[in-house]
Amino acid sequence: MVFADALTKAARLVELQLLFARSPHRTFRTKEIASRLGIAPRTVRAYITELSAAGKLPVYHDRTGWRLAPNARLEVGPLRLELSQATAVYLAARLLLRHSDEPNPAVTEAVRRLSLVVPEDLARYMEELIGRTPGESSPFAEIFRIFAYGWALRRVVACTYHPATRKEPFRCRFHPYLLEPAMFGYAVYAVGHSDPPGALRVYKLERVLEATLTEERFDPVPVSQVLDHLEKGWDVWLADGDAQEVRLRVAPQAVRYICEARWHPSQGSKALPDGSMELSFRLAVTYDLAHWIMSWGEACRVLEPPELAEMVAEAHRRAAAQYSTPIP
Repeated sequence: MVFADALTKAARLVELQLLFARSPHRTFRTKEIASRLGIAPRTVRAYITELSAAGKLPVYHDRTGWRLAPNARLEVGPLRLELSQATAVYLAARLLLRHSDEPNPAVTEAVRRLSLVVPEDLARYMEELIGRTPGESSPFAEIFRIFAYGWALRRVVACTYHPATRKEPFRCRFHPYLLEPAMFGYAVYAVGHSDPPGALRVYKLERVLEATLTEERFDPVPVSQVLDHLEKGWDVWLADGDAQEVRLRVAPQAVRYICEARWHPSQGSKALPDGSMELSFRLAVTYDLAHWIMSWGEACRVLEPPELAEMVAEAHRRAAAQYSTPIP
């Protein structure tokens, strides 16, 4: 799918620069560049003329194709990183590739571009990571692309969504206000207004069956408002209830593991005399929160609120009941 808008042209101009930056000694035929960028050969020549006139792509055409001028300095971007910052970029790239469990060329290409702004030794590691990641396209990659454009361009996405709690999918028109990665599980969520039901919703992109970018535009809500909604819940979850005080008691053997991470912006902690730890959060009670607490087994106990304690206790009872009788 090709989107005819200014953002597409801007992205392709950068891609054209990166093509020569990655292979400074290669010759590229016009048809090859056109195929890579998904545009007509005459558009390639127009883009090269535009970049060359601005001094951003010093190339010339010999008998076989386009080459960088001898000793040309090609500025891909203004980004300059210290070694510690470059290492942070590498770690971000590592997490990005691990988080993308669906084949998505956008992810591998993003890491490839990041590799151009880090020191050579780190770049080699990033290239190795790219080589170990599926780079082919997939239905998810196209859906991700459509939602990304909808978010960036403030355009409505018409999609078919199949929630985990419903037998049948449904059609809706979605205003993507924010794309958010899940803290647990390798998933990407879109936060925005969905019609139906005419309310703010969080949709998992892996559950979108098909999507189309429409010409209809929407007015975005303030980012702070969307983040406030998310921070009231656990992970990427829009909680219906009000935020309240959640207190957990962490057993001594699990204190180091649980308290090494910051699980929520409202997290607080207090050491107790017996070596245990009390964790506190200010958020709404959700099943996602209960499941996280259950993952720590007997090492994590809910002190309050009572309804969360009962939710976790009941889930533990049902789990234990499965082992009370032999498997037939």
